[in-house]
Amino acid sequence: MSIGIITAVTVSGDRAITLTWDDGEIAPVNLAATIAALKALAPLTDPVEFSQARLSHDGWSVEWPSGIDFGAPQLRRWAHEQSGKAMPPALFRAWIDRHHFTLDRAAEALGLSRRTVAYYLSGEQPVPRTVMLATVGFDRQQAA
Repeated sequence: MSIGIITAVTVSGDRAITLTWDDGEIAPVNLAATIAALKALAPLTDPVEFSQARLSHDGWSVEWPSGIDFGAPQLRRWAHEQSGKAMPPALFRAWIDRHHFTLDRAAEALGLSRRTVAYYLSGEQPVPRTVMLATVGFDRQQAA
């Protein structure tokens, strides 16, 4: 999954922004749940503050006057998770827990290495759409 730099940011709704990437991808990102979950992001609940989102000089983050910023890699990941191009780590963890899998067993079921599964669970690497679809396929196969 490409990360790239952000070339444009626009506020597109209540706690939502739309990003344009250097590879041409345009992606909305809804930040409402993240803002609500973290006390340190309280300044972004102010509509005036949120509306002042701006691109950093190097394109590697979106910034607000209050000093809050989100980096390009995390924003790209959220965009992909929200659009269904990637699986949120919490959903991947829920899938593993639902099947009572160890890292080794999850890796075997998905045809991945144990290390790759660990990276996905930690959030160090995004869970790609192919793995998300594999979890759905596994569930359907088990239900048959």
